[in-house]
Order: sequence, then structure tokens, then C-alpha cells
Amino acid sequence: MNKSIYSLVLSDDVVDAVDALARTEGMSRSAMINRILAERVAYTTPEMRLRDILQSLARSMNGEFMLAEPPTGSTLSARTSLKYRYKPTVKYSVEIYSENGKRAGELRVSFRTQNAQLIADLMGFFRCWAALEQKYIADKLSNDIVYTISDGRFERTLNMPRDHITDDELGTAVAEYMAMFDGAMKAYFAELPDTEIAELTVEKYYRAQISKQSVIV
Repeated sequence: MNKSIYSLVLSDDVVDAVDALARTEGMSRSAMINRILAERVAYTTPEMRLRDILQSLARSMNGEFMLAEPPTGSTLSARTSLKYRYKPTVKYSVEIYSENGKRAGELRVSFRTQNAQLIADLMGFFRCWAALEQKYIADKLSNDIVYTISDGRFERTLNMPRDHITDDELGTAVAEYMAMFDGAMKAYFAELPDTEIAELTVEKYYRAQISKQSVIV
């Protein structure tokens, strides 16, 4: 959305009230005035769309996730823990793209660890998960899934569904995907060190869960 500079004559008291509201929302004066005017004329700005999607995502998260902080801008961060010796923290970060397109955003999953065995086990799960997605949902998506898998990190693009959905439905779909990913990872680690059984367990879990997804991202 293009933006231009406009001169407005406003009451000092109105500006003070706008500034106070902007501070509570962590926004600039211009951004707050833009939102107020957009809401008044029933126009949805990219910033409003991001807010609605992230708020829906936060509401739809199950009890396993703890928000690291309230959603800001285009990003939401959350965490869970993994039952693995010292219960390492799983950090999730979701970025939603502001422009409507085939890509809805990106999911990042990371661990802060130097444990070589944990990293190896994580890499095993990440590769297993990516293989299952290619097997079961790749042909149902509007675009190819792009993965980045490295030591203790997993990144994946989130795709816009082929059929039109609301911002609220998109936020819910992303939350459901995160819950499915987190549940599968915990099922995988519960079967270690037998990686063959772990992979079979995850595939069974994946097939059961994906059949319940009304929207696939």
C-alpha cells in the first residue's frame, strides 16, 4: 500500500489523545491515525490484516504453548518444552507476510543447545517431518514448501490455501499446524532411541492429524 505525506490541522488535545493511544499500542502517531481513519472508512490496511491474523493465531494456540510476548508487527513468538533429559525449550516464531500472495509467511523452530545427541535427534525428526509433508500434502498446496534445516533449527514457508479464507481462519490454520508439529515432535522423541519406531509413530500421528485439518498451509 503506497503512503504519502499529508498536512492536517488537528486540535492539540486530539493529538495528545492519539499519542497516548499510540503509546499503549506501541505505534507511531502516523500509524495510529492511519488505523483510526482506516477503521472509520471500513478499509483494512496491511497492518490491520497482520494484527487480525496474529490475534487469531494467539487465541487458537492450545495449552502446550506459552506466548513469549504479545504479538507485535508481523511476528508472534511462543515456546514449549521437550521431554528430553533436561527438558530443553522449543522456541517457535511465526512471521506473517503483509502482502496477499501464495506465501502466507514463515515458521521458525529453534533450540539453544550444544548437545550433539539432541541436535542429531532433532535433525532426524525435522527430516522425517519434511518427508511426510512431501508425501501427503505437497500436491495440495498453492506453492512448493521451502525448508531450511540446520543444527537445531527448522524453517518452513507457510502457504496460502488455494481457496479463499478469512484472516481469522488463516490464524487458526497456522496455530493448528504448529500444534500438529509440536505433537509429532514429542511423539518422535518419546520413542527414541529406536528411530525406526519413532518414524513409524510420527507417520501414524501425522496421517491422523492431517485428516482433521480443514485448511492446509
